[in-house]
Amino acid sequence: MRPLHVAKLVAVFVVGFASLASAADLAVKAPAYKAPVVAPVPSWTGFYLGLQAGYGWESDPTYNYTSTMMMMVDPSVSFGTHGFVGGGTGGYNWQTGAVVLGVEGDISYADVKGSALTANTAPCYIEGCTAKLSWFGTGRVRLGYAAGDFLPYVTGGAAVGEIKGSADLGACRFTTTCGFDDTRWGWTAGGGLEYRFYMNWSAKVEYLYMDLGTPSFNVPNLTSSRFTYNIVRGGVNLHF
Repeated sequence: MRPLHVAKLVAVFVVGFASLASAADLAVKAPAYKAPVVAPVPSWTGFYLGLQAGYGWESDPTYNYTSTMMMMVDPSVSFGTHGFVGGGTGGYNWQTGAVVLGVEGDISYADVKGSALTANTAPCYIEGCTAKLSWFGTGRVRLGYAAGDFLPYVTGGAAVGEIKGSADLGACRFTTTCGFDDTRWGWTAGGGLEYRFYMNWSAKVEYLYMDLGTPSFNVPNLTSSRFTYNIVRGGVNLHF
């Protein structure tokens, strides 16, 4: 074979090989990188309204009877109260970074009640003794830490509620009304966890300790312990 023909064959082979290599390089070229789309973190800032319901109890309301007779032991009777609580709530949150500061108020119907009938123990051995929380409300601040859709928080502030109680007529010196019916102010503190589960809706569970102070019977020989309550409740909030 002539040298000229050999040179032409070599040239054709080189050009063809280069074309194949270029095509293969184009076929395995990596696609352009695209950053993943990150969903925006929901903000807790804004107004909200909600409903809540739960259970309340007081472990040991105690009525104390002071005897006017010498050498007689001054008796006292303790009994528990418990029952349903439920109502509405509203508030406003401010979020800066992960910190959420808010104000919240609520008003609730309550049927937290109890009674005692104790044989031969004044002041509860004839008609018996009763105690009841009829309603309550709170005005509180909340401090929470936003972890995505979760908001654990602590809370505290003022409380107000209506408490009622009665004792034996004899222990109350046969007065027309033997007991008390007071709207009392006090304080409350607690904490909870709120979870945003769908768009502007959230659910929460919460515990509050509430102290409404000491009511006064309308006679001097009967006194009461402080009325303190434990409240556990759940609720849903709509955020605006």
